[in-house]
Amino acid sequence: MGILQKKMVCGIAFVNKMKYYVYKNILNGRYSKMKVQIEVGKGIQCDGIEIMFGDSISFVVEAYGEIDRYEDNYYFYESSLLVHVDSNNCIDEIEIRNDEEHSHVVMLNGTNIFSEMKDVVIELIVRLNQSPVEDELGTYEAKRIGLAYSFSMTDEEIEEMISEAKEEGIYEEMKEEIEADIKRAKYLQTISIRKTK
Repeated sequence: MGILQKKMVCGIAFVNKMKYYVYKNILNGRYSKMKVQIEVGKGIQCDGIEIMFGDSISFVVEAYGEIDRYEDNYYFYESSLLVHVDSNNCIDEIEIRNDEEHSHVVMLNGTNIFSEMKDVVIELIVRLNQSPVEDELGTYEAKRIGLAYSFSMTDEEIEEMISEAKEEGIYEEMKEEIEADIKRAKYLQTISIRKTK
Protein backbone atom coordinates (compact mmCIF):
# COMPACT_ATOMS: atom_id res chain seq x y z
CA MET A 1 0.00 0.00 0.00
CA GLY A 2 1.48 3.35 -1.06
CA ILE A 3 1.53 6.50 1.02
CA LEU A 4 -1.51 7.85 -0.81
CA GLN A 5 -3.65 4.80 0.07
CA LYS A 6 -2.36 4.74 3.66
CA LYS A 7 -3.08 8.44 3.99
CA MET A 8 -6.61 8.02 2.66
CA VAL A 9 -7.43 5.09 4.98
CA CYS A 10 -5.82 6.68 8.06
CA GLY A 11 -7.19 10.10 7.17
CA ILE A 12 -10.79 8.86 6.98
CA ALA A 13 -10.48 7.07 10.33
CA PHE A 14 -8.85 10.13 11.95
CA VAL A 15 -11.44 12.55 10.53
CA ASN A 16 -14.31 10.33 11.71
CA LYS A 17 -12.78 10.05 15.19
CA MET A 18 -12.24 13.81 15.40
CA LYS A 19 -15.79 14.53 14.14
CA TYR A 20 -17.08 12.27 16.92
CA TYR A 21 -15.05 14.10 19.58
CA VAL A 22 -15.98 17.54 18.25
CA TYR A 23 -19.71 16.65 18.06
CA LYS A 24 -19.62 15.09 21.53
CA ASN A 25 -17.87 18.10 23.01
CA ILE A 26 -20.18 20.62 21.31
CA LEU A 27 -23.08 18.80 22.97
CA ASN A 28 -21.26 18.99 26.30
CA GLY A 29 -20.50 22.69 25.81
CA ARG A 30 -16.74 22.09 25.79
CA TYR A 31 -15.83 23.14 22.25
CA SER A 32 -13.26 25.87 22.72
CA LYS A 33 -9.75 26.91 21.97
CA MET A 34 -6.86 26.77 24.42
CA LYS A 35 -4.35 29.35 25.50
CA VAL A 36 -1.21 27.58 26.72
CA GLN A 37 2.09 28.75 28.13
CA ILE A 38 4.78 26.05 28.04
CA GLU A 39 7.04 26.01 31.07
CA VAL A 40 9.98 23.93 29.86
CA GLY A 41 10.75 20.98 32.13
CA LYS A 42 7.89 21.84 34.50
CA GLY A 43 4.59 21.58 32.62
CA ILE A 44 2.11 24.09 31.22
CA GLN A 45 -0.37 26.78 32.17
CA CYS A 46 -3.57 26.19 30.21
CA ASP A 47 -6.26 28.87 30.42
CA GLY A 48 -4.94 29.90 33.82
CA ILE A 49 -4.76 26.36 35.22
CA GLU A 50 -1.36 24.90 36.08
CA ILE A 51 -0.70 21.37 34.84
CA MET A 52 2.66 20.50 36.33
CA PHE A 53 4.74 17.32 36.36
CA GLY A 54 4.36 15.32 39.55
CA ASP A 55 0.92 16.79 40.32
CA SER A 56 -2.07 14.49 40.72
CA ILE A 57 -4.33 14.18 37.67
CA SER A 58 -7.36 14.53 39.97
CA PHE A 59 -6.74 18.28 40.25
CA VAL A 60 -6.81 18.68 36.46
CA VAL A 61 -9.94 16.53 36.10
CA GLU A 62 -11.65 18.59 38.81
CA ALA A 63 -10.67 21.84 37.10
CA TYR A 64 -11.83 20.83 33.60
CA GLY A 65 -14.78 18.62 34.47
CA GLU A 66 -15.77 15.80 32.13
CA ILE A 67 -12.91 14.22 30.22
CA ASP A 68 -12.19 11.34 27.88
CA ARG A 69 -9.82 8.69 29.18
CA TYR A 70 -7.98 5.75 27.67
CA GLU A 71 -5.64 3.79 29.94
CA ASP A 72 -3.10 6.29 31.36
CA ASN A 73 -4.09 9.10 28.95
CA TYR A 74 -6.56 11.85 29.84
CA TYR A 75 -7.98 13.95 26.98
CA PHE A 76 -9.28 17.50 27.25
CA TYR A 77 -10.35 20.17 24.71
CA GLU A 78 -11.74 17.77 22.11
CA SER A 79 -8.59 15.63 22.46
CA SER A 80 -6.29 18.57 21.63
CA LEU A 81 -4.76 18.27 25.11
CA LEU A 82 -3.50 14.89 26.29
CA VAL A 83 -2.15 14.41 29.80
CA HIS A 84 -0.32 11.16 30.54
CA VAL A 85 0.07 9.86 34.10
CA ASP A 86 2.45 7.41 35.77
CA SER A 87 1.50 4.45 37.99
CA ASN A 88 0.80 6.86 40.89
CA ASN A 89 -1.66 8.91 38.78
CA CYS A 90 0.83 11.79 38.71
CA ILE A 91 1.39 13.81 35.54
CA ASP A 92 4.53 12.81 33.65
CA GLU A 93 3.91 14.01 30.07
CA ILE A 94 1.68 16.51 28.27
CA GLU A 95 0.88 16.57 24.56
CA ILE A 96 -0.84 19.37 22.67
CA ARG A 97 -2.28 18.88 19.17
CA ASN A 98 -2.87 21.61 16.64
CA ASP A 99 -6.23 21.94 14.90
CA GLU A 100 -7.06 22.83 11.29
CA GLU A 101 -7.70 26.49 12.08
CA HIS A 102 -4.62 26.96 14.31
CA SER A 103 -7.07 28.27 16.90
CA HIS A 104 -5.02 27.16 19.92
CA VAL A 105 -2.44 29.63 21.19
CA VAL A 106 0.62 27.73 22.44
CA MET A 107 3.36 30.05 23.66
CA LEU A 108 6.99 29.01 23.97
CA ASN A 109 9.54 31.70 24.83
CA GLY A 110 7.21 34.46 23.58
CA THR A 111 6.31 32.73 20.29
CA ASN A 112 2.97 31.15 19.35
CA ILE A 113 4.46 27.95 17.93
CA PHE A 114 1.14 26.70 16.50
CA SER A 115 0.80 29.66 14.14
CA GLU A 116 4.44 29.87 13.02
CA MET A 117 5.88 28.06 10.01
CA LYS A 118 7.97 24.90 10.39
CA ASP A 119 11.39 26.57 9.93
CA VAL A 120 10.68 29.20 12.61
CA VAL A 121 9.57 26.56 15.14
CA ILE A 122 12.57 24.29 14.50
CA GLU A 123 14.99 27.23 14.75
CA LEU A 124 13.42 28.40 18.05
CA ILE A 125 13.57 24.96 19.66
CA VAL A 126 17.14 24.30 18.48
CA ARG A 127 18.16 27.65 20.00
CA LEU A 128 16.43 26.86 23.32
CA ASN A 129 17.89 23.35 23.35
CA GLN A 130 21.37 24.80 22.71
CA SER A 131 22.14 21.86 20.45
CA PRO A 132 20.68 20.23 17.34
CA VAL A 133 17.47 18.28 17.80
CA GLU A 134 17.23 14.62 16.84
CA ASP A 135 15.06 13.95 13.79
CA GLU A 136 13.50 10.47 13.66
CA LEU A 137 11.18 10.09 10.64
CA GLY A 138 9.63 13.52 11.06
CA THR A 139 9.47 13.47 14.85
CA TYR A 140 11.96 15.82 16.44
CA GLU A 141 13.27 15.52 19.97
CA ALA A 142 15.00 18.25 21.98
CA LYS A 143 16.08 16.12 24.94
CA ARG A 144 17.84 18.81 26.94
CA ILE A 145 14.63 20.85 27.28
CA GLY A 146 12.22 17.89 27.26
CA LEU A 147 10.31 18.71 24.06
CA ALA A 148 9.31 16.36 21.25
CA TYR A 149 7.35 17.60 18.26
CA SER A 150 6.13 16.53 14.85
CA PHE A 151 4.59 17.75 11.63
CA SER A 152 1.84 15.93 9.72
CA MET A 153 4.12 14.87 6.84
CA THR A 154 7.80 14.99 6.01
CA ASP A 155 9.05 16.61 2.79
CA GLU A 156 9.84 13.11 1.49
CA GLU A 157 6.28 11.90 2.19
CA ILE A 158 4.84 14.92 0.36
CA GLU A 159 7.05 14.23 -2.67
CA GLU A 160 6.05 10.55 -2.60
CA MET A 161 2.34 11.43 -2.36
CA ILE A 162 2.57 13.81 -5.34
CA SER A 163 4.56 11.28 -7.36
CA GLU A 164 2.04 8.47 -6.64
CA ALA A 165 -0.92 10.69 -7.52
CA LYS A 166 0.70 11.62 -10.85
CA GLU A 167 1.61 7.99 -11.61
CA GLU A 168 -1.97 6.88 -10.91
CA GLY A 169 -3.36 9.73 -13.01
CA ILE A 170 -5.36 11.24 -10.14
CA TYR A 171 -3.21 14.29 -9.36
CA GLU A 172 -5.63 16.84 -10.85
CA GLU A 173 -8.57 15.14 -9.14
CA MET A 174 -6.79 15.22 -5.77
CA LYS A 175 -4.93 18.52 -6.25
CA GLU A 176 -7.01 20.47 -3.73
CA GLU A 177 -6.55 17.83 -1.02
CA ILE A 178 -2.83 17.51 -1.78
CA GLU A 179 -2.37 21.29 -1.53
CA ALA A 180 -4.23 21.27 1.81
CA ASP A 181 -1.88 18.52 3.05
CA ILE A 182 1.16 20.52 1.93
CA LYS A 183 -0.14 23.60 3.76
CA ARG A 184 -0.91 21.56 6.91
CA ALA A 185 2.61 20.06 6.89
CA LYS A 186 4.12 23.56 7.17
CA TYR A 187 2.79 23.91 10.72
CA LEU A 188 3.41 22.03 13.93
CA GLN A 189 1.03 19.11 14.42
CA THR A 190 1.91 18.06 17.98
CA ILE A 191 4.25 19.03 20.76
CA SER A 192 5.00 16.90 23.82
CA ILE A 193 6.31 18.44 27.00
CA ARG A 194 8.33 16.13 29.22
CA LYS A 195 10.07 16.44 32.54
CA THR A 196 13.75 17.20 32.07
CA LYS A 197 16.27 15.00 33.86
